Amino acid sequence: MTDRRDEERNDREREDAERRREQDERRSDELREAWRRNHPTTPEEGERARRPRGRP
Repeated sequence: MTDRRDEERNDREREDAERRREQDERRSDELREAWRRNHPTTPEEGERARRPRGRP
């Protein structure tokens, strides 16, 4: 009987761990997307021409 309880507990723990992993992955993807939106890798068109190069 104890073996069955242990098995059920292990199953629940595995399911909880998988659910947490999925939530963490989803949150990580959301944060990565938010970072990408707020930190573009390429300057917008015309922005490069307006930036002065070097010190005046």
